[in-house]
Amino acid sequence: MLSALLLTLLLGGTTLAQAEPADTPPPEAGQMLVPDAIGDLLPSGPDPEAVADAAVESWLERPAVVLTDLLGMETEAMCEMLPAMVLAPPPPAGTRVNIDDRRALPTDDPDMRRFTYSAVRPTDQLDVVQVDLVRDGDVWQAVSVGFRTEIATPGRAWLAEPVTGIIFLALSLLVLVLLFRPSSLRRSLVRATGYVQEHRRLVIGTMVLLYLAFGVGVLSGAALPPACEDAVLVVLGQALGQVGATPAVLAGDPLRLAVTIFYQNFGVVTLLLFWLGLLFGIPAYLLAVPQFFANGLPFGVLYDAAGPLALLGTILLIVIELTAYFLVVAGGGMLLVTVVRQGFGAFGLAIRKITHMLLLAGVLLLAGAWYEVALILLP
Repeated sequence: MLSALLLTLLLGGTTLAQAEPADTPPPEAGQMLVPDAIGDLLPSGPDPEAVADAAVESWLERPAVVLTDLLGMETEAMCEMLPAMVLAPPPPAGTRVNIDDRRALPTDDPDMRRFTYSAVRPTDQLDVVQVDLVRDGDVWQAVSVGFRTEIATPGRAWLAEPVTGIIFLALSLLVLVLLFRPSSLRRSLVRATGYVQEHRRLVIGTMVLLYLAFGVGVLSGAALPPACEDAVLVVLGQALGQVGATPAVLAGDPLRLAVTIFYQNFGVVTLLLFWLGLLFGIPAYLLAVPQFFANGLPFGVLYDAAGPLALLGTILLIVIELTAYFLVVAGGGMLLVTVVRQGFGAFGLAIRKITHMLLLAGVLLLAGAWYEVALILLP
């Protein structure tokens, strides 16, 4: 969920944006920073075509990872294996790849090459294997290999369109105007705060529970060995590329970045919690507790590596976004409590309560998206 993405954007993403020269084109969605350890897994050499072929062959020779083997490993050993599992997950036994059917795909980065190969899965299903390479001087290093259907970026190209950013800016300004004058939006937010006051014990309990789960995750992440830092960065870097956040950060376009952040926070995370909350609240709680614990783990790893001073500017943002998510979860609790107390005749009222929590969360996340943009892009 986005709380993991949040800190990576603020710590890793800001560093990337500052480290990249101004005339360097942004990487494509899915490109990531690769730890030095990947060189021990995938081949390198002066000829990119030969390196790509060798990467596929070594990938086919890798044995599948058994979950029970991972559970029996020491934490540090598991973290050392994780980058390889993310960047080059082993194929199912029996996978066949036609090495002679190599095709080069265009890229915007002259220091990056991408090749595809036709492949057949063990179930005789046709697929495509993709290999990505990056150049370091005269040497090309394979950095990822896997089925293209598994590593391809979701269809979010519309988020990068200039018109999308303009529309989002106009909607943001409209919301701002409606907040400072009598409007239906203001009345709805007043009604939402009234529901929070009505169910204050439920809301406070939900906040305590989920912030506690997140906090335990942070402490658990901080207690992980140093070897886990690279693993966390690789996994989150992959996730950033998949949702289109990495190119949005490196492009330095505030509208594109704001749209990407808000879409992921509200359109993906919050709406999922909302739909689960509609199922009488319980599924939302069952997902939220372990999920926000898991989200706290990378915060703990990166907090331990960066130090508390690096996080001062992010504390408010963390509170805004987590509170928005937790309000929607609490809305599911309001729905359940209302139906239990007043019967199914009050189901319409219960739906209005969780819907108003969704609206309140949307306004918070809208403000949070622009605040996050300012933290990332402003010097």
